[in-house]
Amino acid sequence: MATRVVYYAALTVDGRIAGPDHDLAFLRTLTGAPPDYEEFFAGVDALIMGAGTWDFLVRHGSWAYGDTPSWIVTHRAALEPLAGTEAVERYAGDLAELVRLIGDRGLQRTWLLGGGDVAAQLLAADLVDELVLTVAPTLLGRGPALADGETPLRRFRLVELARFGDDGVRLRYERAAEKP
Repeated sequence: MATRVVYYAALTVDGRIAGPDHDLAFLRTLTGAPPDYEEFFAGVDALIMGAGTWDFLVRHGSWAYGDTPSWIVTHRAALEPLAGTEAVERYAGDLAELVRLIGDRGLQRTWLLGGGDVAAQLLAADLVDELVLTVAPTLLGRGPALADGETPLRRFRLVELARFGDDGVRLRYERAAEKP
């Protein structure tokens, strides 16, 4: 069984998922809508993230994902510990193999959690099935981008476009089928 990889992220109008030093203050510009993270997370049964996202979580001292099977993509020999993360595994290798491994475990919907570097790698390998993007009404100019790295031209099909709160926008794209 194949897993479906979903990149669910908030970003600024200029494509930043955080400011310098991983500052998330831009999220405060998304006003007037109740957070819908819990609704999204209820449909997720696996996580993939990079070491930078892991480091951010460690710095903030919290793991909000319970016993959800999770993989940290890194070449580091060890990761800083974080309480409540018994279901977390390190992974260094071919990302297509990781996605196959997740699917082979019967996990159907995998959240690519933050990390423009890992996102670019998964996009380059054509392993992202869906983008769920919330655009905040601000620009940062600096900071990590939605996808940090080279990605080949890929086409996604817009399946949802909606206002999010006062001035934000929610976009949902699915990977477009390649034409013969």
